[in-house]
Amino acid sequence: MPLHAICIPASPPVDVGAFRPLLDHPYFQRLRGRKQLGVNSLVFPGAVHTRFEHALGCLGLTQRLCRIHGLAEEPARLVCAFALLHDLGHGPFSHQIEPVLGGDHHAHGLRCLEALRGELRECGVGFDDIAAMLRGEQPLAQWVTDRNLGTDKLDYLMRDALHIGFTGAPDIEKIQFYTMLDGEALAIEEKFIEEVKRLQKFYSYLHQHGYLNKAALSAQRLLQRAVQEELATLRPGESQLLWSMTDDELSGWLRAGRSAVARRLEARLASRRLHRTVLAIRPEGYGFVERCSGKPMQVLEWPRPPLRRFAEFCTDYQALFALEGRLASCCGLPVGDILVAPMPYFRKLLPQDVRIYSTGAGGSFGLFEKDRDHRRSLEGDYLRTFAVRVVAVPEERERVAREWERLAALIQEACGSDAAAGAESPG
Repeated sequence: MPLHAICIPASPPVDVGAFRPLLDHPYFQRLRGRKQLGVNSLVFPGAVHTRFEHALGCLGLTQRLCRIHGLAEEPARLVCAFALLHDLGHGPFSHQIEPVLGGDHHAHGLRCLEALRGELRECGVGFDDIAAMLRGEQPLAQWVTDRNLGTDKLDYLMRDALHIGFTGAPDIEKIQFYTMLDGEALAIEEKFIEEVKRLQKFYSYLHQHGYLNKAALSAQRLLQRAVQEELATLRPGESQLLWSMTDDELSGWLRAGRSAVARRLEARLASRRLHRTVLAIRPEGYGFVERCSGKPMQVLEWPRPPLRRFAEFCTDYQALFALEGRLASCCGLPVGDILVAPMPYFRKLLPQDVRIYSTGAGGSFGLFEKDRDHRRSLEGDYLRTFAVRVVAVPEERERVAREWERLAALIQEACGSDAAAGAESPG
């Protein structure tokens, strides 16, 4: 009987008795102060759940998985400890701030893990084994990290949907029951192929309407630009200090910052005076998706190759910083009043292929190999979702929107998307 359990939403009580030393460590406790969806809570008020809650949910799903599949005590303890610690390296506002800090939460997690050597020993878990799992070198890690069937993915899909307010999550328990480790990859039994297709479509739906919501992307870029402005005032190496902050600490750091621009942008976030779209660039043939009737904005359709180049250009945050400065200057506005809210190029967001195991045939195959209609359906979801937006402060939106042709020309010049020059504008 679990004597030390924690209750969290949408899960049975999670037994943490075997991992209390890890749970009590300050590095793990600081996950309470890092929201799972970052500034998306400005759009979805219920999305204030934290990395701490998600880590416990992931542990609970992993414990159930170990019981279902009868994992022996030692590998079960290892994979459960990894489930609890897999997000240890996340900084403030989770993924939303990583691009401007440099590095990633996996590398930072390995640095944090060094401080937990004693606690890992108390829990009967080897440091080298957990480190190998964090580096993706241990096949057992797939039970947690697999992009389709891992407990990390299954928990955050269900938990994020709950807190955002979306319904329709697939049957997670059924999926876990018929998942297996096929070599070094997870697979699901063929008779449940429709359930895993539903899982991937739900992942797509959450991205379209939740994670990549246009107001959320505007808020995300507002936060990133504020951090970039303040980082520019620091000495080399000082940016690493931000990794240890909670969300509130980072916001306080910006409010008290040396940069007037950073302070101004943080104040906009705090009061939810978010930038609004003045120019949306969408894939050719998908401009109709943008709801722009009666709004001071322009929609352009670009062929996919130049649109991909623009999206890739936006991953260079120093180049993006400079482009935003030119856009603001073009309209005679202060730095930071015009921003570019990018979206990762859609292929990076498509669910990965999933292995389907056929018990009758005694082998496995890739879902996308056999069901090309399903893959095309997922690609269509992202083509309808994908856009790169130029956003401006609301009080200047109408004036900036009238400059859309100059803004588009500057963008084409900056990222070499000359092929987009003749692209149609649906209005």
